[in-house]
Amino acid sequence: MNIKIATISDLKSITEIYNQAIDEEFYTADLDHITVSDREKWFKQHSPHKYPIFVAENKFVAENKAENKNVITGWCSLSSHRPGRKALESVAEISFYIHKNFRRQGVGKQLIEYTLREAPKLGFKNLFALLIDLNNASINILKKYGFTQWGHLPEIADFNGKICGQFIYGKKL
Repeated sequence: MNIKIATISDLKSITEIYNQAIDEEFYTADLDHITVSDREKWFKQHSPHKYPIFVAENKFVAENKAENKNVITGWCSLSSHRPGRKALESVAEISFYIHKNFRRQGVGKQLIEYTLREAPKLGFKNLFALLIDLNNASINILKKYGFTQWGHLPEIADFNGKICGQFIYGKKL
């Protein structure tokens, strides 16, 4: 597996993985699929030098072994918290999504470890994640890396009649 900073050519795969999370519910608060063009502004807000998006890339060998190509198996982003507020420049939101066919294979682990190593080099002292409170898989992996619950917003998300809350998990670097 190779982890690199995402380029615009990775945006289609990033969007596909995000839409998988929407389909599965409780992994994101979005309810409707997004398009690549919907995501372009978001992508441009992620400077590789301050708020990068990292992608995990794996070699894919086709059954006939005639075609080898790299496939994006997951991504992790660092996003600005309250842009423009100077006192919060050392804080970033961490988000991560793994392709459904590559879960439980270490992709999320490697992406989070890589991001935790890179974040201090970018000037971050604190990371936090916003999670649907039913998203046990993400909660458990964050706990494994020393994130703790910093807050809970109860009953704020409505998934077509299923009401749940949102956790804030954070870590001092």
